[in-house]
Amino acid sequence: MYKPKSTPVSLVDGSDTLTENLPNPFRLLTWNLHKTDFSHFIHRPIEALLPIDPPDLLSFQEAATHNQQSLFFNQPFVMAPNIETRHNYYGVLTASHAVMWGRNQCLTRHRELGYTTHKTALITEHPLSNGQRLTHINIHAINFVPNRWFQQELSQLWQWIRHTPGPMIISGDFNTWNRKRVTMLEKAVAELGLTQVTYPDKSPIRTLNRQLLDYVFYRGLRVVSARAFHVTDISDHNPLEVVFQTQEQTDSD
Repeated sequence: MYKPKSTPVSLVDGSDTLTENLPNPFRLLTWNLHKTDFSHFIHRPIEALLPIDPPDLLSFQEAATHNQQSLFFNQPFVMAPNIETRHNYYGVLTASHAVMWGRNQCLTRHRELGYTTHKTALITEHPLSNGQRLTHINIHAINFVPNRWFQQELSQLWQWIRHTPGPMIISGDFNTWNRKRVTMLEKAVAELGLTQVTYPDKSPIRTLNRQLLDYVFYRGLRVVSARAFHVTDISDHNPLEVVFQTQEQTDSD
């Protein structure tokens, strides 16, 4: 049902104005937009809606390619759709004003409820100011399936990134709504040497059955600050912002 025929989808507008690498420090914003209609935000960039500086790296889930949403974040992007219709794509989307490369889309083998839609993850690469290359995985994990299928899909994604060296960030909506799924995720990120970002106030983070759904994990970087925002009337999830420094700057502190 609506399985995408084209993947990944990219729009790099004004590529001559792209910066050579992410700044140091750089600001990540991850957010499940929940197929929101952004027509009433059409002339306002994301930093006009949230009390943040302009983000350097955007990690969206349930994004769409319609014009209003493109104006909302107003950055070149790479998208891995899990749904394709005649006029739109829907899926995970990574955007940045810095140079980036779309490496792989990982569409789930299983469909939610056994017959509806797949979920997807997107692997991109981003040059850092210290000469290293950041691998970023933007994920919207599968929902409405048995726990063993959730584990299988995580394992499939990990096959793509297991031997990837250097700094890494995994961000998104993991649909970890029970303790078994949380444990599976914790074991999986430990295999990659990743650390979970924590927040001074985690109350805005979307939960189900008292389990967090949205996460950011990282390695080879230092967290400067992390915030979770209360945002009403936009999505049923709330955005997470993390400011990172490169390891080189960390070593000189």
